[in-house]
Parts: sequence; structure tokens; C-alpha cells
Amino acid sequence: MKQLTRNFRLACALLFGAGTLGAQDVSVEPPDAHALLKEMAESYAAVTTYSDVGTAIYRNADGSENLSVKFRLWLARPGSFRVDAESTKPGSKSARREVLWTDGRTIRRWATHRPVSTLPRVQLVGSGMFGTYAYHVPTLLEVKYGAKRRLNDLTLPKLVGSEAINGVDCYEVSGQWEGDKYSIWIGKEEHRVRKMVAI
Repeated sequence: MKQLTRNFRLACALLFGAGTLGAQDVSVEPPDAHALLKEMAESYAAVTTYSDVGTAIYRNADGSENLSVKFRLWLARPGSFRVDAESTKPGSKSARREVLWTDGRTIRRWATHRPVSTLPRVQLVGSGMFGTYAYHVPTLLEVKYGAKRRLNDLTLPKLVGSEAINGVDCYEVSGQWEGDKYSIWIGKEEHRVRKMVAI
């Protein structure tokens, strides 16, 4: 099982209209999962600057930890982007670090096992760097960083319920991504991913 838990610092907030009108008792229909995923994608596309810090924990079939990755993302439109990740295996004394960055003109990458090199474009899929933890949010921020499918394209999305993640009220949406079962917790007000679990 792969588990991805994310704790985000937000750069922009969009409001989702839900609640009561005056003293009337208004029954609010739960949102549609497709609509939530669309609002999530629109929220990320609307930011001009963004940063977040997260941890991805990958687990073996027996539930034991296989890999822990601490990562940081930065974006400043129109062209600056950076992803910086450090991965550690349980019991290992050394971490592997990978960095990809661009100032809008030049794209570079570096890792503990390879020197700095220049790339023709920001490529997260098939780059041999990072993992899905560094794919989902960057491709919501900038479509051209990914492949044809993005997190908002979950197959068979379903609203599962609501839960607070680190004090933020969220909707839980489940679905399929490339054959894996995903659960995503999306903030009810700002429509940002607060937690992801992939099995």
C-alpha cells in the first residue's frame, strides 16, 4: 500500500458557497464528486504563487514502511517552479535528494547520484525522478508539467464523506488512478488537497 499524506501552506483561497440563508432552515445537497474535482483543478490553476511542504510514506504489502519522502514545492507564475525532495528508506543513514527547478527560461535538475543537467522542458512523468507525490499537485498548478490525465481526472469518483484534516473541514472523494484506489481529502472552502491515500 502506498500512502501519501500532505500538509499544505496555502497561497490563495476560493470560497465554496454552502450554508444557511438568514434564519431559514436550508437543506444543502452534498456536492457532486465530479464538481468537487473540477473546483479543485480550478483552484490550483488560479494561483499566482504557491508553496507547500509534504511527506509521502510508501508502504509494503504487509503495511511496513518502504520509503519516506519529504518534499517541498514552489511556484511563481509565469515561469518559476521548484520541487525539492529527500527520500529515506527505513534504517538507512543516508537520504537521496532530488531537485528540479526552472526560472522560466532554463530548466535544471540535480540529484545526489547525478550532476546538474539542463532539460528541454519540465517533465515529471517518466523523468526517473520523484514519484507520484511530486506529480499530482504540480500538474494541477501547471497542465503542461504532466501527461494527459491529472488528479481531477479520477475514474469513478465518489463523495465518501467529510472529515477535518489538520483542523480544515474537508470532503473525502474516492476513485481510481492508474489502477490504484485513491482517497483525496479536499478542503471545503479553498478546494485544495489536504491528504491523499493510494492503495
